[in-house]
Amino acid sequence: MRSGLACIVGIGAALVASAASADGLYRTNTGPGGADFSGVNLGVDLGAAIGANGAVNYSGVAGGAHVGYLLQNGPIVGGVEADAFLGSISGGASGFGNYSQTWLSSARIKGGYAFGDILAYGTLGEAWSTSSIQNLGYTSNKSLNGYVFGIGAEYALTRSISLRAELRRYNFNGATYYMPTGPQQATSGTNLLTLGVSTHF
Repeated sequence: MRSGLACIVGIGAALVASAASADGLYRTNTGPGGADFSGVNLGVDLGAAIGANGAVNYSGVAGGAHVGYLLQNGPIVGGVEADAFLGSISGGASGFGNYSQTWLSSARIKGGYAFGDILAYGTLGEAWSTSSIQNLGYTSNKSLNGYVFGIGAEYALTRSISLRAELRRYNFNGATYYMPTGPQQATSGTNLLTLGVSTHF
């Protein structure tokens, strides 16, 4: 997991360096009229997660990447975005075992209002996750689906680079994990706070 997060951080640094070296080619503009957030954006994120599935409270860290496309009309901004996170998110309880989530991903719509170089926005879409319960030396894996919603803010640092922070809530449908002690049902909800950097094309 540490090597995976280190790789994500390295990719983020490479994106920033690449954008800085070709600053005039990108769409985000910090001129007198405020930033233009339209076009393709690509970036990386690091975050912290906490959640519960009814029997277990869990927490951990996650890192990932996002890609999106936005349209802007004056201060009104809207578009679509997809992302994927690799996480080390887990927790346990006596009699239940250890619950974990490894991958979180989503496909969302995104809309907001630009206040000069700052974009405030909301987002809503469909979400997926991989999950597992480990108990008495046995592991049961399930893929989850549900929905995600959240709020965020993005700041146009330069013509090509923006920084952002988001808070999202993932609600997943219930799943049945078949264990030696019998079936265990769990419905999970995960809160994810992320910081990210994007380049704009």
